[in-house]
Amino acid sequence: MKFSIIIPALNEAAWISPTLDAVLHQDYQNFEIIVVDNNSTDTTRDIVQTFIAKDSRITLLSCATPGILYARNEGLRAATGDIVVQLDADNIASRQWLWRAFKHFEGSDAVALGGPYEYYDAPAWFRYGGLIVQWVTLPIGNWYVQKRKFGAFMIGGNAFIKKWVLDDMSGYDTTHTFCSEDLVTAREVAKRGMVKFCLDLCIKSSARRHKAIGYQKVQSQYNKGTRAVLLGQSIPRQDEEVNHPR
Repeated sequence: MKFSIIIPALNEAAWISPTLDAVLHQDYQNFEIIVVDNNSTDTTRDIVQTFIAKDSRITLLSCATPGILYARNEGLRAATGDIVVQLDADNIASRQWLWRAFKHFEGSDAVALGGPYEYYDAPAWFRYGGLIVQWVTLPIGNWYVQKRKFGAFMIGGNAFIKKWVLDDMSGYDTTHTFCSEDLVTAREVAKRGMVKFCLDLCIKSSARRHKAIGYQKVQSQYNKGTRAVLLGQSIPRQDEEVNHPR
């Protein structure tokens, strides 16, 4: 089983080195990394090139159209693995991350896996509150909405999807953006099979968007979308103040 890890990147010079380093040191080594530069104006491309010089499994692509899903679609077209992995450029995985995902796929008929975040640079109240929500609410909610055929829950920067599923979907729906894009993708994936939410796939993530925009504004968007999925309703578009390119 080969993983194609797609990392969209927009001005990620301060973040991307630890992300790439963590992937390269995985216990499970059958993977490729596809970094898709989405019009960076900093040294992101130069940093990625230094990693490419050391490991041929890394590829750097360009996507001129702004938006994380446009970048993911560019990476999807180049992917050669059995499983497409969605990873953000500021996420840091443990050494067992890919190995655990491999074992989850090997032992079930799931077409996709999701895992939680630990916001390592957030205030304690948000960091631990987020863990409680993700470790309790999301697994139960994911089971419930799939049983009702309302969709599924996956966090966009920590998701594993069988490539044939994304090909069958004709890639990602670029009409949706931050927050809603995860829910729309999960809903489409769930039409094609089971989505497992796996607590042991937890990775560290930055809370930089929450810091920049405001914890309450961003969380409000998540809550709107989550509520819509739980009720089997249309997933709402995002408010403009949180809908800027990553």
